[in-house]
Amino acid sequence: MEERRQDRSGAMSGILAWAVDMVNGAGAIDEEADDARAVASAVMTSEQRLRAAELDAQAASLRSSIQDLHLRVPPPHVAQQLPHLHAHSLASSAALALQLNAHSSTKEQALQREMSLQEENAAYEKAISDCRQKIQEKQMETNLLQINLKLGHWRHVGAMVVR
Repeated sequence: MEERRQDRSGAMSGILAWAVDMVNGAGAIDEEADDARAVASAVMTSEQRLRAAELDAQAASLRSSIQDLHLRVPPPHVAQQLPHLHAHSLASSAALALQLNAHSSTKEQALQREMSLQEENAAYEKAISDCRQKIQEKQMETNLLQINLKLGHWRHVGAMVVR
């Protein structure tokens, strides 16, 4: 029983050593790590070995991803300018937002002015129409008066002739 505990603790320490090596990602293969892996592998079941192989593959994939990300990190001289560029970008965005708001309010004012001008034009057109109607009425009245004058003149002339 005591031997089983020691085997388990030895296996656990081997697994832990292997896990630490994987997490550190050192990638350095030295004799101690190989020995720890060999001890851990000897004590593991086939399922544990498969799981360890899966974890090795995942660790390799993560290492590759980390290396890719390291390659994407900008050089220090660019990275130092990033806060300044970010601040400049924010300022530009704010300026564009102000211009958009100003344009929107100007557009709204132009629409309001257009509506008021249309209302004024409609009022002027109505006033012009009313004036034209009054002019027509006055012309008809003038024509009627001229006809009455001519008739009255001819009556007067006719009355003079009859006399």
